[in-house]
Amino acid sequence: MLLSSLCFAVMSAIAKVLAKHLPSVELVFFRNIIGVLFIVGSFWQKPLQQKGGKAGLLVLRGVMGTISLYTLFYCIKHIGLAQTSAYGQAFPIFLAIFSYFLVKDEALNRKQWASVGLGFVGILLVFKPDLHIPWQHHLAGLSYAIFTALSFLSIRYLKQFYDTRLIVLSFMGIGLLCSSLSMWAGIYTTTTQWDFLVGKFVMPQGIEWLWVILMGVLAIGVQLFNTLALGAEKAGIVGVVSYSSIVFAMILGSLLGDALPESSVLLGIVLIIMSGILISLQQQSTVG
Repeated sequence: MLLSSLCFAVMSAIAKVLAKHLPSVELVFFRNIIGVLFIVGSFWQKPLQQKGGKAGLLVLRGVMGTISLYTLFYCIKHIGLAQTSAYGQAFPIFLAIFSYFLVKDEALNRKQWASVGLGFVGILLVFKPDLHIPWQHHLAGLSYAIFTALSFLSIRYLKQFYDTRLIVLSFMGIGLLCSSLSMWAGIYTTTTQWDFLVGKFVMPQGIEWLWVILMGVLAIGVQLFNTLALGAEKAGIVGVVSYSSIVFAMILGSLLGDALPESSVLLGIVLIIMSGILISLQQQSTVG
């Protein structure tokens, strides 16, 4: 999980550097195309083993994952790596809420509700002090956490019907299609108001080709190491270790020129981490 978190942080740092020249939707495209080739190639070595039957939900998972990826790269371009990572790691808070309302057999006890409340206090602290950052950037951060949570919730269910590789492919494949359409639309628009969804393709130059390839490889590393971690250890413990990505993001962000978060933002990040850890461990103890 440490390797997964490190791959994610380095991928985000590369995206931040590339975002100075390339639109965020193009980063989504390159992030996915290498993964699609890798997964499709794996089908030749090991055929899919699944019973299927939930194609609509599989497509919906891909759409939700794609929206999550759009908001991720948008945040990386417009706010610091540490705050982007903090928003992303807030997903267990929303996952607990969605599990309660959408999956009726996952009731929350008082301690879990208290942990959710603690997490929302942390989100408010991350949000409120930086009002000089446009509100839509913060909204993108919240959307990133929300759609990540919805994606995880759908994966829990889909794993009963589909090979894990096909679930990942639905995410990357739809992301590749949507980002291609976004760049096609960018040919016919000049407004920057919709840069979250639309961007004109810019040809990478020189060493940028190395960076976009490395970004795609690191994205595969995130998926691979995350899957290995979840297969080898309890989800609660893996979830705790995953918060190392915020530390990695803070270090890499400062090296790339991001200002260190204010003390109140740091407090918010700490509360989000505490909330996620408590939720993960409490859910694990409930399952056990």
